Amino acid sequence: MARRFYDLLVSFKLVEEMGELVLLRAEQLGFRGIGIGISIERFLENSGRYFSTIKAFRRYAEQRDLDVISRLVVDKPVSVSRLKGLLKKWRRKFELISVHATERSLTAFASRDSRIDLLTLTSKTRIMRGDVDYVKSLEKKLELLLSPLQRGSLSSRAFVVASYRALLSLIRKKNLVNNLIVSSGAGRIEEMRDPRSIASLMHVLGLEYGEALNALSSNPLNLVRENREKLRGVIAARGVRILE
Repeated sequence: MARRFYDLLVSFKLVEEMGELVLLRAEQLGFRGIGIGISIERFLENSGRYFSTIKAFRRYAEQRDLDVISRLVVDKPVSVSRLKGLLKKWRRKFELISVHATERSLTAFASRDSRIDLLTLTSKTRIMRGDVDYVKSLEKKLELLLSPLQRGSLSSRAFVVASYRALLSLIRKKNLVNNLIVSSGAGRIEEMRDPRSIASLMHVLGLEYGEALNALSSNPLNLVRENREKLRGVIAARGVRILE
């Protein structure tokens, strides 16, 4: 069976700048779905613009058998209390919500709160034993982004490579490879890469090639399907499915 590749993070800023060319680029690269992610700060400035753009993109994407996923990205440090308020208000408006694991308190909260789908790992991430336990019990997804490997100086990229190797080693040690998703995080169209090239790079950094392909296909696809069923009310709670 042919794989359906998903890139779960392309920035909304890129979509605004390039329009439908982003979808055409994704199709050319071999992706069948892309997540259009908007940073929390930008979303709060103009939430209506985001949702209207997503709606228009979906109409165009359906004609090309492409899937468009809405995603809110908490990529800046916020207090836990503020994040709780944001989740209460916006959780059911997005198919995916992710948090960048930068600050320790935010990482711990994102690991244990079931309303957060993705914990995006960075070169600053520190994962503790309690985080791992919650990720396992809640079947939460961990994410690595390609974009930090394409930006900045050679020394900064080398630091990211070393950090990613260490994170992948930890993920394997804790038996969390099946929880891993790899996304481009593209902010420029040149940062969009084809899935098999991304998988090859992840293989060099420590994943088996098949595991890397899963992180770009079955793992993100299963997450999107499950979340859509939650939003439709098909899944009432973890492990509880309502039959029609």
